Amino acid sequence: MERSRGLTAAEVQAVSALQKATGLVGGAIAVVDGDNLRTACFGWADRENKRPVTEQSFFDIASNSKAFTAMLGAIACDRGLFDWDAPLKRYIPEFDMTDPYAGAHVTGRDFGCHRTGLARHEFMRARVYTSIEDMALRTRYMEMDRGFRESYRYNNQGFIVLGHAMERALGAPWRELILREIARPLGMEMRFRGRDCDFSGLDCALPYRCDGKGGAYRCAYADNHVAGPCGGVRTNLPGMIEWLRCLLSSGAPLCSESAFRQLTEANVPTDDGEAPELFCGYALGWRTSAFRGRRLISHGGSIQGFNSHVAFFPEENKGFVILLNTSSTWSAAILREVLLDELCGADVRPVDPEIAKWQVSMAGTSRTLEQAHSGAPLDATHQAQFCGRFFHPAYDDFTVEMREGKAWLDYGIFHAPVTLQPDGTALACEEDDVPDWMRLRPAKDGLEVMTSDLEMWLPFTRI
Repeated sequence: MERSRGLTAAEVQAVSALQKATGLVGGAIAVVDGDNLRTACFGWADRENKRPVTEQSFFDIASNSKAFTAMLGAIACDRGLFDWDAPLKRYIPEFDMTDPYAGAHVTGRDFGCHRTGLARHEFMRARVYTSIEDMALRTRYMEMDRGFRESYRYNNQGFIVLGHAMERALGAPWRELILREIARPLGMEMRFRGRDCDFSGLDCALPYRCDGKGGAYRCAYADNHVAGPCGGVRTNLPGMIEWLRCLLSSGAPLCSESAFRQLTEANVPTDDGEAPELFCGYALGWRTSAFRGRRLISHGGSIQGFNSHVAFFPEENKGFVILLNTSSTWSAAILREVLLDELCGADVRPVDPEIAKWQVSMAGTSRTLEQAHSGAPLDATHQAQFCGRFFHPAYDDFTVEMREGKAWLDYGIFHAPVTLQPDGTALACEEDDVPDWMRLRPAKDGLEVMTSDLEMWLPFTRI
């Protein structure tokens, strides 16, 4: 394969615009076009110490980890150990959901394509650091916000369940399965999200978050290991190039072509496609669409400090990988459009309109923090309502207590002051440019809670 290095003129222009507008710190790109491979690195892996991104720099790939968990499913299918359409209870007999019918009939395919009806339930991973198995089994207590198999609802929890199903089917912990069945056969260097991650001696891209004002600041690594199957893979550009080559070879050498085909055939339509993409759907760990008349398989990933994107045209032996060490920005999605246009031989669309949309969205995130700042302190009556310890069987517990005359909510790694809002709710909001938050309202046996990632009220009982 012939190899070249460097950004194209259109990519240079796009990266420059993104760095100026969003504070994008650094990244790495690989593009396969037939027999040609092009790689490029830009910006800083460690901005403060002026250490540049290199091809060896490790990035979190976030939700692009889902495709690795789905690949385990393809491998298990080839061995006769797993069936995408069998009830999940065949592999996890004690599994259940709040809807008994769904719990009895839900399959790996349902979780793999996000059609279970399960609500997002992301916030609990600020507190629950137990195990993949425990988190999967907590699904029985997680509320649904849509009907079973009614429609598409993107859901990370479903891939934690699927990851545990792979543990049961293939007989080893998820991390070991990824290393044994995927990373080692492909020659990928790999680490995993978690407090036990050892980056000793490795070139790592440090995590940053955009502040919405044209800058970015250092942030902590996301560290909850139970999210591994939905977003826990850490690797570098050479590793992702080997992964892309596997994808362009219909799964070889990891799985059969027929098993791989199941991963890339749409199971449910999605509503997130915009022109020029058509026929948008979700397969198993992959999004599907038609882009400028070509079948496109792709997926994005976003977690605190990192963005990524993988896309390929399976019939044309073309694809790319984008790795960025800056989150809270649409940079990966915007660069995606540039690379897709280039691979199709089309004129590259201007990036400024999408940057402007991102700036509007970031202005919206700051309004919640403004609401928190303008709220009133909790008086004695509201302290009696909102202070205490509260429990949900999936989320565990949080506390609200008075400290030095101010109410504070503590939930795992989430700590925030609490203020009373004009509508009678209480708002706990992080002091951050892109804050997470919890909104509370009194209920019969405790409090109902809405979080920044879930637009529904969850019941927490006072304990």
